[in-house]
Amino acid sequence: MARIRQQFPQNYGSSGNINTEIENIIRYLNSAELGSNTIGELLAKLFDSTGAFIGPIELQKSTSGDIQYRVGTYANSADGWVTLVAASELRGEAGTNVGEIGAPIIHTRVDAVATSGQTVFDYAHVASDELLVYVNGVLKRSGSSYDYQTSTTAGTGSAGAVTFNSAVTTGHTVTIYKIRSTAITGFTRSDTVTTGSQAVFAFVHDSTTKLQVYKNGILQREGGSFDYTTSVSNNTVTFNSAIASGNTISIITVENTSSQAVTGLMFESDFVNSSTGLINLAKVSIADGAIPQAKITNLVANLGIKAKLTVSNSTPSNPATGDLWHDTSQTPNQLKFYDGTQFLRTSPESSLPTFTSSNAGQFVRVNGTGTALEYGTVDLSTVIAITQKGAANGVASLDSTGRMPSAQLPTFLSSDSFHQLVASVSNTTLDMKRIYKQKIQIDGISVLTSSGSCSVQIQVNGTGQGSTYTANTTGLDTALSTPIQVDATSANKRVGFIVTNNSSAANLEVTLAISVLSS
Repeated sequence: MARIRQQFPQNYGSSGNINTEIENIIRYLNSAELGSNTIGELLAKLFDSTGAFIGPIELQKSTSGDIQYRVGTYANSADGWVTLVAASELRGEAGTNVGEIGAPIIHTRVDAVATSGQTVFDYAHVASDELLVYVNGVLKRSGSSYDYQTSTTAGTGSAGAVTFNSAVTTGHTVTIYKIRSTAITGFTRSDTVTTGSQAVFAFVHDSTTKLQVYKNGILQREGGSFDYTTSVSNNTVTFNSAIASGNTISIITVENTSSQAVTGLMFESDFVNSSTGLINLAKVSIADGAIPQAKITNLVANLGIKAKLTVSNSTPSNPATGDLWHDTSQTPNQLKFYDGTQFLRTSPESSLPTFTSSNAGQFVRVNGTGTALEYGTVDLSTVIAITQKGAANGVASLDSTGRMPSAQLPTFLSSDSFHQLVASVSNTTLDMKRIYKQKIQIDGISVLTSSGSCSVQIQVNGTGQGSTYTANTTGLDTALSTPIQVDATSANKRVGFIVTNNSSAANLEVTLAISVLSS
C-alpha cells in the first residue's frame, strides 16, 4: 500500500471527509499487519519496553549442561531449543598428576574466654607439636621473654597447657591450633624484633610458597598498594614503609607435602578467570567446521525469515518484506518498515508539529488564526504560586471568613500617646484612658513639672506597673526597659499613673508612648 496521506487536510467540516480519513487509516493499519500480528505485536517481538532491541535469537545452558539455541518466540519456555554443544563435549583436557593433597594443615582448634587473672589454658599436645596461639585474633610468640610457654603436663590431668607470661585480659578469647607435623615438612616460622628502622626481612622461599606475614600479631596484606611485597630471587619480605624499632615481624609458611595422587583433576584457576569467574574463551572455542551440520539444522532458514533492523541515515539496499529501518536522517529519528515496495513509517502522518528539545515543557495549542497546531509556553505570569501564600515576600492568605489571619498582620499596627496635665498635684491614682477591644503596649514615659517634684509610676486598673520615675522641672523622657502590655480585647482596662512623694509639685505633665498591637 502506498504511504498514507491526509485526503482532506484541515477540512473536516463534513462526516464524509472524516469517514474517508478513518477508512484510509484502517486500510493502512491492516496492510501493515503480518501473519495476523499487529504492528505493536511485531515490534514487541523485536524491542523491549525501553526501546532496546531484544531480537528473537536465544541461547541457554540446559539443565543437563548442554549449550542450546532457538529462533523465534514460543509460548512454552521449553519449546524450540536445539542443542549446539552437548555437555559431554564441554570438558577440559585429559587429567594429569597435579600433585598431592593431604589432611588439613591446621587442626584441633580450641577457643577459651579468659577469666580474671587467668594465665593457664588447657591444651593437650605432645612435645613435637607446633602450635599457633592467638588472643582476640592477634598472633602471639612463644618464649619466656615473649608471650607464652607450652608444657605437655601443666594442664588439667597433666594433659598439657599453654601458659601466658602475664594474665590475659578478662573476656579476651584465646585460640590455639596444632600444626599437623606428621603430615607436613614445610612449616616454617620466623620472628624478628626490629632494633631500628627496618623494611627488609630475610625469609627463604620459592615461587610456590604461600606466606602469612604479621606485624605485632596483626596479619598484613601483600601488594605494592598495601603492606609488603616478596622477592623469590632475594629471599626477602619487604614492607612498603619502614618498621620502627621494637616491633615484632612474624613470617609463616605451611607447605603440605603429604601424599595421595589425584589424576584427571581440573583446577578452577586453570579453567576460568580468577578475578571474574568467567570461562576463558580458549577453553570453549570451537574450530571452523567442528559443529556438526545436524546441530544447526534450519538455522539459516529460520534466520532468513526474520526481520532485519538497519540503523542508517540512508535507505537500506535490497530490503526484504518486513525489514525495519531506523532512519537517523530525520530529527527526531523515525522507525520504518518495508512492505515489499517501499519503507513506511510505523505511525501514520499527523498534523502535530515537529518537536525539538526547545519545546520541552510546552503544550500543543491552536494558533491565532485557528488553522494549525503549534507549541506554546504556559503563561503563569498572572498566577500566584501556592508556596507564596503567607510566605516572606509573597502574598497574604485569607481565613475562612475572607479576612487576613492575625498571624500575618504586623506586630505593631499604629503608635499613639496618652497625655494628662495635673495642675494641682497630690499623692493619688489617676486614670488617663480606658481602653476596650484592643491590645496595647506601653513603650515609654515622659514626666515634667513647672515647680516642685514627685514620683510617678504607671498603673493599669489601679495597680502599679514597672519602675517609679521622678518628675521635676528638668523633665524626663525614657523608653521602658521592659514594655508593658495591656490586653483589653475581652474586658476594658484603665491606664494611668500613681503619684507619690509629692513635694510642692505643680502642673505635672505625664505622657505615655504606646503601640497598638495586632493581637
